[in-house]
Amino acid sequence: MLSELYRKFFGEPSAPVSVLVVCMENICRSPILEGVLKKALAEQGLSGLVRVDSAGTYASQPGSKPDVRAVKVAREKGVDISRIRSRRVKVEDYDKYDYIIAVDDSVLQFLNEDSSGGGRCQIRSLVSFMEEPTSDQVPDPYYGNAASFQFVYDLIEKASEEIALFISNDCFKK
Repeated sequence: MLSELYRKFFGEPSAPVSVLVVCMENICRSPILEGVLKKALAEQGLSGLVRVDSAGTYASQPGSKPDVRAVKVAREKGVDISRIRSRRVKVEDYDKYDYIIAVDDSVLQFLNEDSSGGGRCQIRSLVSFMEEPTSDQVPDPYYGNAASFQFVYDLIEKASEEIALFISNDCFKK
């Protein structure tokens, strides 16, 4: 009863671990990654313990919905990303999140330069979490076809499983 009242007046309590996933526009790769990572964390029993959000380095149209092809490929796998809205990375994100995960080298470079070494977060590339990466970064599927989005989804799904396991071991099994 008390927890219900708390949620009603103050919202959900803050999760002890927070992750921000970042691509360029926050309409293809990072929304897929946000949804798939939430699913992988839930499968590890961590859904209430880890907050996951997404953003873009440029996000030229804040508030935009994810690309329809990204929504479709995620929906086909049982992941709903349709409510995610595009936003740009903010300076305060570097202190707000424990992990900021970049989908490719240009995003990683931007984040490292933008943060100027400040903040409490660990900035890492997505593939750095993978023991045996099949690609050195997540390609942008925007100018591709349905197969491009499927390839990106599969890569993100594999990485998300390993990220969830890493977070489980790094943050909750000490």
